[in-house]
Amino acid sequence: MKKFVLILAFVVPAVMMAQTSRDINMVIQKTIDLHALKKFYNESEEAGETPLIIINDDKIPNNLIVFKFNKRVKIMTYDELETFKSIYKGNLDSYFVFEVMEFKDDVVTIKATFRKNEKIAINVSMKKQDRDWTITESSAG
Repeated sequence: MKKFVLILAFVVPAVMMAQTSRDINMVIQKTIDLHALKKFYNESEEAGETPLIIINDDKIPNNLIVFKFNKRVKIMTYDELETFKSIYKGNLDSYFVFEVMEFKDDVVTIKATFRKNEKIAINVSMKKQDRDWTITESSAG
């Protein structure tokens, strides 16, 4: 009986979770690929010379893997970013901060910023259909 209760304690919450790491991966990838953001990427970022970074916090899973401009986006904490700045000689202003990532049923609302200086506000709403997320509203700027 104890094993059954223990299994229920771990399985039921996992099944009931609205978002999985896959869901988070997909909505973040769709966010950084937004058409509205296209005009804000500079030549150095598009060429892969300047790394794109996502600031890691409690909303970002450790196993997040996303790509932009055929390069893997780096996932870093603020402390890791500071350390990276000391060895990287280029500009490290190209990072995303996901301030709000709210999943409710099959809908997600994202509020994020891109860049440290001259921040670009990003707002996205998506709806999950089958196993894919579709953007219902988005803006950047």
